[in-house]
Amino acid sequence: MNDSEKEEKAKTDRQVWERFNPSIEKREDGYYVCLPWKNVNVSLPNNRAIAQRGLVSVWNSLQKDKNQLERYNEVFKAQLRQHILEEVPNDSTTQVSRAHYIPHQAVLTPHKTTTKFRVVYDASAHYKGCPSLNDILHRGPVILPQLFGVLLRFRTGEIAVTSDVEKAFLQVRFHEDDRDYTRCLWLHNHKLPPTSSNIQVLRFTRVTFGLITSPFLLAETIHFHLNQYEEDAKLIADIKENLYVDNLILTADTVDDTLHIYRRTKQVFNDLNMNLREFASNNAQVMSQITQKDKSLEKLLKVLGITWNPTTDHLQIACRPKLLENITKRSVASTLASIYDPLGWMLPLLHGAKAFLRSLWKEGYDWDTPISQVHKDSWKRICSDMDGFTKTLPRCLCAKNTSSILIAFADASTETIATSVYLRTGTTTNIIIARGKLPSII
Repeated sequence: MNDSEKEEKAKTDRQVWERFNPSIEKREDGYYVCLPWKNVNVSLPNNRAIAQRGLVSVWNSLQKDKNQLERYNEVFKAQLRQHILEEVPNDSTTQVSRAHYIPHQAVLTPHKTTTKFRVVYDASAHYKGCPSLNDILHRGPVILPQLFGVLLRFRTGEIAVTSDVEKAFLQVRFHEDDRDYTRCLWLHNHKLPPTSSNIQVLRFTRVTFGLITSPFLLAETIHFHLNQYEEDAKLIADIKENLYVDNLILTADTVDDTLHIYRRTKQVFNDLNMNLREFASNNAQVMSQITQKDKSLEKLLKVLGITWNPTTDHLQIACRPKLLENITKRSVASTLASIYDPLGWMLPLLHGAKAFLRSLWKEGYDWDTPISQVHKDSWKRICSDMDGFTKTLPRCLCAKNTSSILIAFADASTETIATSVYLRTGTTTNIIIARGKLPSII
């Protein structure tokens, strides 16, 4: 992005903010927001046919597993009971130009402890040559703290406490005027085919996944609410700095301070009509004071993708590269991209793989051309060497009132450029962050 593009984006972001603040409305049941349109005069095509074809496809695929069909139906019924969705009345006077439909499909997430089955909506679906709903909405400015900053702060403080906002997006409500742009289709009787008489027309009353603007609407609504708490400025600032989408990651040095965090954050989010749940801490005394329904029951937690064992208060990293059968430059790049290492702790381990991908560029391989047998054998050896690597690190880098020293190393060669930063406390040294890159191909 060049300077003029950055300036234009900043200008657009300011305009989105300026329109948001006057339009957000606090009612007894929560906050109501409007969709941030790029142009209020642009009309969307009535894409019911796309949504109806998608409904037929979903229903046919779910016939293979009737249990999944029951679960799919229960998602819609539950959201109707919770007023996340509402039925569009038959006598609706909505203008056709304001009726837009969002197709949906099922996604399984068996690794998750709270939501193992989700209905996912596609607001980017469109007719050829026509805009989608996402095309005519502003994405909005990114209101997220830097990921590595949240993770670094997680390693400060003797006591950590993590939690997440239950179904965060669904707690922010759409203004009534915008709801018909978020229609979807389901069935009156899910056991019968999707004929015209059996199709049920619904619309969202809440912000949902699939809309390009949802992250902005959620984050800005939370920030708007937090700004009302002038009397607790430090905690509010900590929440803003350490709330990553719906994950809240805070630390403290005493049990009393941590319990204040628990009780106060619960209250603040309750005032927002949001439920903070899945609380976890490395301190047993803190956990004993947390209400049972608020506790996480997991022994190992994912904190922004990094495994945390609260009992031992250690972080765990692991490398398990997926070796795809058809080895190409694209599959090698995909395998590398799938290895999650936000703080560079596996930088030395990954160097060989990155150098190998660089060699494929130098050899002139196209993205999907199978590589030579010699290169295949090399890649298999590299993956074998990386596979199964694990490392355990202490979460807390330094105790309160201890003297510490930051140590940074930097070096470069014809093969790589790298730097790493460590914290030394007493006789203990722990890595904080590392960064590196390969020299450019000339």
